[in-house]
Amino acid sequence: MSIIERQRRRLALPFLLLPCAFLAAFFVFPFVQTIQLSMTDWYGTFQTTQWVGLQNYRNLLADPLFGSAIANTLLYFVLSLVVLFPLALFIAWALLRTRGTRSFYQVAIFAPAVLSVSVAGVLWKFIYNPSFGIINTALDAVGLGALTRPWLGDPSTAMFGIVVAVIWHGIATWIILILAGLDRIPSELGEAASLDGASDWQVFTKVTLPLLWPVLSTLLVLWFIQSMQTFAFIYVMTDGGPHGATEVMATYMYRLAFEGRMFAYGSAMAIIMTVIVLVMSLIGSTFLKGDRFEA
Repeated sequence: MSIIERQRRRLALPFLLLPCAFLAAFFVFPFVQTIQLSMTDWYGTFQTTQWVGLQNYRNLLADPLFGSAIANTLLYFVLSLVVLFPLALFIAWALLRTRGTRSFYQVAIFAPAVLSVSVAGVLWKFIYNPSFGIINTALDAVGLGALTRPWLGDPSTAMFGIVVAVIWHGIATWIILILAGLDRIPSELGEAASLDGASDWQVFTKVTLPLLWPVLSTLLVLWFIQSMQTFAFIYVMTDGGPHGATEVMATYMYRLAFEGRMFAYGSAMAIIMTVIVLVMSLIGSTFLKGDRFEA
């Protein structure tokens, strides 16, 4: 190693100390404490606790409600993925070809994102209201009253209703990220393919999409992580109902830990959630990188 190389490493060390200290203080230490707490029977009311080892984990793995919460979380991820990414990709592709009014459309699409999650959740709760909500009112007005239903009160439609609200609120972020990836692709490549006789669809699938795949693969992993942590919209709109149809891991953990005061049990659930997110994110990153297209 050269002298310049060693000097550069010494110079970088002070800049790494502060981030490492924050990481240890706000992630590593709380994580270790959570592991310790998950192996006790602490209910948050007494300072003394009894060591129970892995009993909370055994109870959790045998808990059918937790299994249902995992299934609902995966259902939320799949539904939102199927709707969000094709829609965001289509809108970003359209914006790329819009010149004069592109800024207007970007502002219009990004407008819902300025609302807080709680406000957006309450807004959509009113939209889905079976008595005076916009959806049922519009269906009645056009003679489709037979299609009206309690959207958030029906187990078959509640999760999809939440997915629609989440996408409406947050799709702008994903559109902007995809649009940034599209902007980095040289336009000459598409023009050359068009001159060779390729249609717009062939240019998109054979040129644009492969070059955009590094961006999309990263966004897919980020969306999986976000989906596994989803809480606010479900808590505001359905609180896990009806009959547990929208109960995901985060809402179930909150219900047990903070409403049921089962803090040790909730800590065990938090550890399992963390492990699921880390393992699946690692597998997803490896798989997507392995399937990456070459330009």
